[in-house]
Amino acid sequence: MNVSKYKALLTAVDLGSFSAAAQKLGYTQSGLTHMMNSLEDEVGFPLLQRGYYGVKLTRAGERVIRRIRELVACEDALENEISLVRSFGGDVIRIGSYSSMAAHILPSVAETLAREFPDISLNIQTGTVSDLFSGLEDGRFDMIFASRNPKYDFHTIPLAKDRFFAILPKNFPLEGEEFSLSGFNGTKFLMPGLGFDDDINAVFSENRVKPFVTPTYVDDPAILSMVEHGLGISMLSELILIGQKEKVSCVPITPYVCRELCIATRKDAVLSPAARRLIAVTKDFAKNFFTRNLVNMNKKE
Repeated sequence: MNVSKYKALLTAVDLGSFSAAAQKLGYTQSGLTHMMNSLEDEVGFPLLQRGYYGVKLTRAGERVIRRIRELVACEDALENEISLVRSFGGDVIRIGSYSSMAAHILPSVAETLAREFPDISLNIQTGTVSDLFSGLEDGRFDMIFASRNPKYDFHTIPLAKDRFFAILPKNFPLEGEEFSLSGFNGTKFLMPGLGFDDDINAVFSENRVKPFVTPTYVDDPAILSMVEHGLGISMLSELILIGQKEKVSCVPITPYVCRELCIATRKDAVLSPAARRLIAVTKDFAKNFFTRNLVNMNKKE
């Protein structure tokens, strides 16, 4: 079985175009077309419809596409595992993480673990919410550092409540030292993307708050810059804001709202002693870290 053909198929489907897929994969368009024709000959039925609109799946293709994605994900996981064994041997813990947790929590945890388990290596990769949870599902990660998300069914170990702050321009009129959650109603709200919107939308839904949402697909520093330049207001968490609040006002929200940070593992996971120790060290570190930094966040600027 030539999995590269299935990877090319997924690229064409996701981009909706043979020309765009060929450019991304480094093929000629005719070469990619020949590859897809060959794949359809192998499976015995058409997978793609071609037309002026580009390419899309046939009904038969729609039936098998999920299994194709699983096959490609499994091969990617295998290649990643082989690469890790070649580089580090068998003693490696594979971690997926939000970038904020990778920056502020994992370095100190890794340092402690290295002293206790010097032969263990950590392979840490950052990604979006869907990257992390899909990677945990298909076996690319042994555990992930993320926020609890009811859309995904994994075993979770609570770490800390990561408080949300209103992100406002410096000249934004305030009454008092907190920002009422209801104050987001009717405002132009810059919604962080990459999965963070799951946490914020949950807060708005639970509290029946309805701002005018402008979706974004930018990173957190870009959100801060957009607020600084008066393009709207937003909401980010304490962990993300550490060291990044000089040009905007970061105001505690009342009532208290937060996201719940956790470590997630598969329910059938059998963790090594080093992995279990990593979890214990992280729980202790996170508790002290958030207690210390929340005090600093609430100081007047």
